Amino acid sequence: MQQIDLIRHGSTIANEQKLYCGKSDLPLSPKGQEALRLLVEKGGYSLAEGRRLCVSGLLRTRQTAEILYGATEYEVLPAFREIDFGDFELQNYEQLKNRTDYQQWLSGDNARNRCPNGESGEDVANRVLPAFQALLEDGRDAILITHGGVIATVMAALYPDSMNSRYDWQREPGQGWSITFDRTKPVKCEPLPDPFLHQEKTVSRRWSLICLALLAAGMIALLGAPYSAMRGTGREFFWAASALALVLGSQALRAFKLRCPYCKKSAAPLRLASSRRFACPRCGRIYRYGEEKR
Repeated sequence: MQQIDLIRHGSTIANEQKLYCGKSDLPLSPKGQEALRLLVEKGGYSLAEGRRLCVSGLLRTRQTAEILYGATEYEVLPAFREIDFGDFELQNYEQLKNRTDYQQWLSGDNARNRCPNGESGEDVANRVLPAFQALLEDGRDAILITHGGVIATVMAALYPDSMNSRYDWQREPGQGWSITFDRTKPVKCEPLPDPFLHQEKTVSRRWSLICLALLAAGMIALLGAPYSAMRGTGREFFWAASALALVLGSQALRAFKLRCPYCKKSAAPLRLASSRRFACPRCGRIYRYGEEKR
């Protein structure tokens, strides 16, 4: 098995101002650098021994490698640079919307339409995909810090039958995808960094046990209502209301705290409480409890 991580560089002024930025060699913005440091604090980035660390060569990817992995040495692979937007470079929609060539570029085939004095989506694919194939053929695990358009191009090629559009494959700055390959076939794809490592989305054994306790109390209360009716104690409403409140409370906690961080579906508290490594019954992914950070 081979693992390749595709990570989008941190935010730049161009990202924050929604400018088309491809070949321009901009640095990370102060906000972009701080956002990356916060991601590192939450965890999920590690450079295991023997893994290749590669960047596209543009300054924003090199700075991202230094912040996320503390790396000063990396391989530069220029084939993975962002699309060249040509005459549209470092301009936004409002600045370009009245240009005929811009409207023609937007309205036509996004893959084949070439930016004036720049590249098309097909041009990007023709240089990116052979370079990615070379990464696969190398056989070593690799981390590639590159650009949103490049990641979308690779993911769309790896998963042509996916319901995702190429834009759905783009991640936020500093985030990406970890793909596991069996030879050259992708067999698993996970988001990076692991969303389960973010404590606000973790599953805790404590919450699963609380949900189970509330549910059990609700069932006991539910049995108390018919028992009170048969005994003529007049407490049927009390027992029924207690049962309803406890059952609803357990379900509310379950939905809030016991949701898979990947597929967002709720999982049975009993299954969570009985295992330290839980495989989601909906999506099959395995993740940890929040107390266990790597």
